[in-house]
This record gives sequence, C-alpha cells and structure tokens, in this order.
Amino acid sequence: MQMEMRALVLAAMAAVLQAAAAAVTTYTVGAPNGLWDLQTNYAEWVATKTFHPGDNITFTYSPELHDVVEVSKAGYDACSSINNVSAFRTGNDVVPLTAVGTRYFLCGLTGHCDSGMKIRVDVVAAAGSSPGPAAAAPTSAAASSATGIVGLGVLLVAVQDAIVSRALQFSIV
Repeated sequence: MQMEMRALVLAAMAAVLQAAAAAVTTYTVGAPNGLWDLQTNYAEWVATKTFHPGDNITFTYSPELHDVVEVSKAGYDACSSINNVSAFRTGNDVVPLTAVGTRYFLCGLTGHCDSGMKIRVDVVAAAGSSPGPAAAAPTSAAASSATGIVGLGVLLVAVQDAIVSRALQFSIV
C-alpha cells in the first residue's frame, strides 16, 4: 500500500510540474519572418502577441551587428541607451518577463533605434490571476520558478508522507 501511495503522489507531482512548465511561452522577437534586425517591423510583430508573467522573450541576432538594451520609457522615446536598465550582447538573449508592466528594449548601436529597432513589451496578467507588482528590473525567473517548483515538491512529499502514515495507522489497527 505504501508503494502504491508513493507512486500516486509522484505521478501527481509530475503532472503538476508538467502543467507549470507548459504554461510558460517563449517568444523569439521578430519570428517567424524576422529576427532582431533592421528589417523587422516590431510594432506589427508585438501587436500579435500577448505576454504574461513567466513568459520569456528571446532576442536572436548577430552580436557583431546589434545588441539589446533594456531602457526606461524616456530612453525608449528618445532612442537613448544612456542609463540603461540592462544590456545583452550574446546574440541569443533570453529575457524573462517576471511581472505585469511595460518593458522597453532597443538596439544601442548608433542609428538602429531611430531606424525602428526598438520594442515595447506590455506584460499583462493571465486571465483569472491578480495583476501583481509592476515590472521592475529583470530578476532571475529561473531561480523564482525553481524555488516555486521545489516548494511544491516539498509540499507534495509532505502530503504523501501524511497519507502513507495515516494508511499505516489504519492497516495496523
């Protein structure tokens, strides 16, 4: 009986973790017809997307030709990367969208933002969830997700142990 209970709890844990992982969407900026480049119309691209906390956006580009800089609204409006929030230069940058709010990104190379290489990302609450805090500088979403998953795992193991303990009490009596 104890082994059957453990198997049941482990199956439930696997189902919960799979559902949590499936809820995250990763968007490649500009895809499928473009990337982070001077040819893509980012206003059109972003208009077809709905971003939620937990989603990721990936910027794919040649690091010799471009970069990605997160800026304030003022920096976005002025196409200025001075006093940026963060900068990315790998050519395959994944940015976690951790909270509801608006995030602003641009290419910091001279003239690229003025040529349209900038994007405003509005992160909205998922249906049926509370909006949460406004977006701030990026944090480690992986760490937050891992902490949540570990906490869920600990909870499920505790529930499993309680069920097994209770089942043993009944089988002894």
